[in-house]
Amino acid sequence: MPSHDPSPLVVHAPGALFVATDELLAHLPVLTRLADEVEADGHRAAWLSLEAPSAMLRAELDACERRSFELADRVRRMRTAIAAAELAYSAAERSATAVHDVVSDWAAALLLRPAARLLLPWLALGGLAMWHLAPGSDEQKRAAIGRWMLENPQVITSPEFTALVGRVVSGADDFVLGDPLLMALLGEHGLGLMGAGTSAAVLSGVAALAGTSVLTETPVRVRHVASGPGTPPSGAAERLRRVPDQKQVRIERYSAPGEPDRFIVYVAPTQTFSPVADAEPWDLTSNITGVAGLPSGSIRATEQAMAHAGIRPDSQVVLVGYSQGGLVADAIAGSGRWNVAGLETYGDPGGGVDLPDGIRGLAVRHSDDFIPATGGPQQPVDRVIVERRAFPDAAVIPTDRPAPAHQKDAYLATARDIDGARSSAIRDELRALDAFARDYTERAGGNVTTSEYRAERISGSS
Repeated sequence: MPSHDPSPLVVHAPGALFVATDELLAHLPVLTRLADEVEADGHRAAWLSLEAPSAMLRAELDACERRSFELADRVRRMRTAIAAAELAYSAAERSATAVHDVVSDWAAALLLRPAARLLLPWLALGGLAMWHLAPGSDEQKRAAIGRWMLENPQVITSPEFTALVGRVVSGADDFVLGDPLLMALLGEHGLGLMGAGTSAAVLSGVAALAGTSVLTETPVRVRHVASGPGTPPSGAAERLRRVPDQKQVRIERYSAPGEPDRFIVYVAPTQTFSPVADAEPWDLTSNITGVAGLPSGSIRATEQAMAHAGIRPDSQVVLVGYSQGGLVADAIAGSGRWNVAGLETYGDPGGGVDLPDGIRGLAVRHSDDFIPATGGPQQPVDRVIVERRAFPDAAVIPTDRPAPAHQKDAYLATARDIDGARSSAIRDELRALDAFARDYTERAGGNVTTSEYRAERISGSS
């Protein structure tokens, strides 16, 4: 768990240009209520003035009435000014970012692509030569690189590195287009016809044509491994804790007499980053296939588990996922094949997934976690997007695990702060997600059944 003062929660309310910290969003309705209460006091003073027994008392009450209305007006103007300033800042930042993105993509295609054609082959040959000349076996070299990354976590744990990853991912196919006009028109900062998903799809296609097991999808099969009674979760942190680490998919069935069953599906993160598609479906292959918008092994396995658990296309379901599990949850929600009542994800590269209108919930990510950036820019959604920096500048970054800002304990710290958030944007989503499960269990005869599933890839020889 991060042992430092956390950075503030930044909240992107759905369908709004307004982006602000949780504290600011919480203070704005407080100012509104204060203005209303002060104005109500003014009205009460006016009524008392009508019944005052003396002219002196009536004059005092009239003065109170006047000052109350003036104060209420000042409070409302203060609230409007704060909101307008934040809105202007957010709009200016978005405009500047959009212009910067288009200009940088244009410059990359116009200036860097010719240089890359000349330099990349030599850089590749130089890197290959350095690898072979370095002392030790290949395994020792990989271990040395891993140790260096662990000892220097600041290299990849920063908003700047996250932004760089996002630009590389979103600009990869724009770069291939080459022509600056085509790049600006078709790229992610134009019509959006090219982007991270297209790059991932091309990579998957090339891997499939190569005829090897590298980044190549396979059939999957799912086993039901455990069942038992359960309880409804309360809050974001508890839902995130229920995301499985090993068994890949956990499904809770909520039943109540006379009501159709409801379900919460929790989906695990990546289990292996090996590019070879062996027995584990929660792998690098599924990550790339999922970002490409194709049916990855982990997506297909989760849907098989959902069907086994009795989830029908019309069953109400909430999806909760972390890392690749969040990408799986986004993809299932975006497929339109399921009746998704809520969607809660943490640190996932599913920002580029198009979701149907009306799907509410939370999308949580760290600005110094580069994994979400690998999925491309965030598409417009009806969910509340919550961001924060896991390790601010003064924080000591852990060196015992890779990508510290992406670790589950870092997101659990953020989830606990989300549970304590005061802004109505976050509170409304938490209440809806909590009520989805609690509503049935508070009724007579209501119960919860938990099922766990494991999946494996089926090779050609299986």
